[in-house]
Amino acid sequence: MKFYGRETELALFQELSQQSARLGQMTAVLGRRRVGKTELVRQHLHGIEHGVYFFVEKRPAQALLSEFSETLKTAIPHAPLFSDWKDFFVFLCAEARQQPMVVVFDEFQNFLAVEPAVYSILQGVWDEWHKQCKLHFIAIGSVVGLMKKVFQDAQEPLYGRLTREVDLGPLPLDAVCRLSAELGFAELEEVLTLYGIFGGMPRYYEIIESMGLGGQTVPEILRQALFSTFAPFKNEVREIILAEFGGRGHVYLAILEAIATGKTRLSEIAGPAGLPASSLPKYMRELGDMFGLVEREVPVTEDAWRSKKSRYRIRDPFISFWMCFVYRQLSIYEVGNYRYFLERLDIRLAEFMGLAFEGIVKELLQGLNLRERAPVPFHRLGRWWDRQTEIDLVALDQDADAVLFVECKWTSSPVGPEVLAELERKATAPPFQAQSTSYLLVSKSGFTDSLRRLQGPGLYLWDLSDLAVQIGRLA
Repeated sequence: MKFYGRETELALFQELSQQSARLGQMTAVLGRRRVGKTELVRQHLHGIEHGVYFFVEKRPAQALLSEFSETLKTAIPHAPLFSDWKDFFVFLCAEARQQPMVVVFDEFQNFLAVEPAVYSILQGVWDEWHKQCKLHFIAIGSVVGLMKKVFQDAQEPLYGRLTREVDLGPLPLDAVCRLSAELGFAELEEVLTLYGIFGGMPRYYEIIESMGLGGQTVPEILRQALFSTFAPFKNEVREIILAEFGGRGHVYLAILEAIATGKTRLSEIAGPAGLPASSLPKYMRELGDMFGLVEREVPVTEDAWRSKKSRYRIRDPFISFWMCFVYRQLSIYEVGNYRYFLERLDIRLAEFMGLAFEGIVKELLQGLNLRERAPVPFHRLGRWWDRQTEIDLVALDQDADAVLFVECKWTSSPVGPEVLAELERKATAPPFQAQSTSYLLVSKSGFTDSLRRLQGPGLYLWDLSDLAVQIGRLA
């Protein structure tokens, strides 16, 4: 599978490596597993004349240092065999005085298990040498919490040493559409469903390709990749949670399950999670700010810092999918009764995609807005709700006193005028008194003729063919 997207990140790495010719640079690349951190940095190394890659495996410190010594000799033949970590780092810096070098340490947080003193040693060497060496030091880590501890905790030796921190997110929608086309997925409905489940995690699509599932239906992909005895995604979510939270993982799994099943307010989450409501904010801050697994939402018309109408959602599509489909019936899953899940797949998948489709449309509109191609320019975009009413998406342009109301329908039937009428009724809520009001209906199954006849200024109708055009405008 080709390498897609990441143009901005590659340009940044190129800039930092060029800057390292004047002053040593230290970059941290963070992001959860499967997001493509290692491949991104390898792509950068392809264009570098002098670069070395080390993988920090959890093994005895001296054995790891011996392995690094051998690896270094393949790039620098006169490099000695090291028995001391300080000598190893000093040698790298000394070599970089003569020529620019990029040195990469993958799974950098593993030094906490191998030899925690490495961080203090590196701090001392870096402070002494970075102004006189042409070194770009790149640290990659997939355990986000530990990486943030290493570089952001004021008590840690490497605090304040980073030149740049790159929090690598999933591939965007347009990149996944190009990637999916390469894998043989021709129908946009299939592509959007895959994106709703797997998001923009490159490794998931590589696994689909390696299993020969390119171009197959989504149910067949899920049958082989998740609902079978040796399914590659069988333990994916639990491994992510255990890597981040260790022995406390069961608490965070319970919180995520509550959110995935529609309990999105703190008062609703505490009970199912088995936690006192007073302790929940701490866990939510960790899941959100530290690990980026959940996101706090408030109605689009309110300021997040003052609003008390908080709701929470799971940011990662596959974690949300696994929580909805598997974790609630984990005992059935563990005994291998996959038929139970497959027989309910169509209905449950349609329910899941209803909310996922809103997220897809939101991402699309944000991308179009950045390129000045949105139906209505806006400064804010998000969901809106009060006690009686919910609106999928509302886009606000405060400067122009304009508002765009959006309804997203992942249904098997064409959308008719009654959906527009209901959206118009919701738009009369007091917060939305604007000079200019527009409506956007987005439907997987298209629209009735009676609704299409109403289309005109202020009413936008997007079916799958329209979505394909709009996604193409993101390129």
